Amino acid sequence: MKPFIFGSRLGYLIFDLDITAYHLRQALNFTAHIAAKDGIILFVGRGAQNTHLIERTARECEEFAHTRYWRGGLFTNAEMQYGAVTRLPDLCIFLNTLNTVLLQHAAVAECAKMCIPSVGIVDTNCNPNLVTYPVPGNDDTPCSIELYCKLFKEAILRGKKHRKMNEGKDSKSEI
Repeated sequence: MKPFIFGSRLGYLIFDLDITAYHLRQALNFTAHIAAKDGIILFVGRGAQNTHLIERTARECEEFAHTRYWRGGLFTNAEMQYGAVTRLPDLCIFLNTLNTVLLQHAAVAECAKMCIPSVGIVDTNCNPNLVTYPVPGNDDTPCSIELYCKLFKEAILRGKKHRKMNEGKDSKSEI
């Protein structure tokens, strides 16, 4: 996380907000492109205090969420897990990349193994190496998770709106 750190004060690490803003713009832009291409987006998070917020955001975007315990092999062994050939998500948004204080979420590694792009909010105690679009920021407080949910929801809805506008133009040009 060293490239994302501005400095420290009173024992707390401080993010460089210019770097955070740059990475957040990239992540939101990529998310909007996936939504515009009619991709499947999966919100992933752990922690009981944010579960309802993450699930509500996914429902409002008409996308998917996984906020419970992650069984190993949900992506890497999907055919055996689900009993059929299953379409995996086109993007995973991790609102918390840690399962516990020290243990990385298993889905982060599975996304990397299956070449599924990922966006992840990475705090100072996280490893951003396996996340495709790491966004340095606070992933501990409900108000920060709420902000990220609003931003990603808006990006997804804008991408879907763009797709619908282009579908209307394509059908008019065929007539």
